[in-house]
Parts: sequence; structure tokens; C-alpha cells
Amino acid sequence: MNVLYDSGSYYVTEFPGCGIELVDKRAGFGGYLDGALEMQFRAGMAHLFSDEPSDESVEEFLGGYQALL
Repeated sequence: MNVLYDSGSYYVTEFPGCGIELVDKRAGFGGYLDGALEMQFRAGMAHLFSDEPSDESVEEFLGGYQALL
């Protein structure tokens, strides 16, 4: 298990070879991403972190997955 991101709002954990867990701390629930969705999420995170993203841009990106949680 590897923590990829941790803030007051979100927690993102990678389970190598298995998937990614995304937790919305404010709402108190989370979801598990695997397969094609996991790959899409990873690509988006890699693109986002290729620069020095602001906290707001990271939170906005993660918020885009809110409907899946």
C-alpha cells in the first residue's frame, strides 16, 4: 500500500497490482478504481503532477471522480 495523496479533503492510496482507493474525507466515503478507470486516473495524476500543481487543481481533479464514489 502506497499513499499517493493526502489532504484535508481526499486520501488516495495505491494497492500495487490491484488498484487505487479514493476517499472523500469530507463526505466520509470512498471508492475503488481498477481496470481502465484506474489507468485513466493514473494518466490524469501523472499529467497533473508533471508540473507543480496547486492544491486547488489537485482537489478539482479528484472532485471529478466524486460521482464514482
